[in-house]
Amino acid sequence: MTQKSKLQNYIFDLGGVLLDIRIQNAYERFVALGLPPAELEQGAEINKLMENYQLGWVSTQDFCKQVAAKCSAGTKPIDIEHAWNSICLDVAERKLEALRRLRKTDGVASVSLLSNTNELHWECCCKNWINANGNRLEDFFDKIFLSQELHLQKPNSEIFNTAIRELGASPAETIFLDDSPVNTAAAANCGLQTLTVTPDVDWIKALGI
Repeated sequence: MTQKSKLQNYIFDLGGVLLDIRIQNAYERFVALGLPPAELEQGAEINKLMENYQLGWVSTQDFCKQVAAKCSAGTKPIDIEHAWNSICLDVAERKLEALRRLRKTDGVASVSLLSNTNELHWECCCKNWINANGNRLEDFFDKIFLSQELHLQKPNSEIFNTAIRELGASPAETIFLDDSPVNTAAAANCGLQTLTVTPDVDWIKALGI
């Protein structure tokens, strides 16, 4: 990571950085609904469906219907929605406050979000945290880059290049924060500064916000 004084643009991942998640929750709930565990393995039909949903090629309605059809008889699309959203746990208020402070910091040109996400998770996150308690999305971010809207996902370099182009930013003056080393490595290959967020890394302290 470069010196903070040289950074003008901050791009945050959602899940694992801002939003606390537990992917295992959805796995456990899907299996409880009768979905064969093999369907969640890499390359399986439902696993591919999940990836296409994240890329915005499948509607929420079709996603829930197709997954429900693979579960036990009587499983409804709303059951799939609840199981899927069980991944989303919390956005700590201290993180939202840090984003507010960062946007008001002298020399900061932009604070953005770049996430591999989908309509259900994004709506859940906005409803319960980002747009809750009088908050507004625009209080925290100048730009939003979502895989479901761009039809691109990390670690594809094009999603980082798209963000840099739309921000009109210099990669060397931009930092990307993600919980996946694969994604931060891809961003670094595009010239961005990076910070890999792990349970041992408090990004608020690391950035000195």
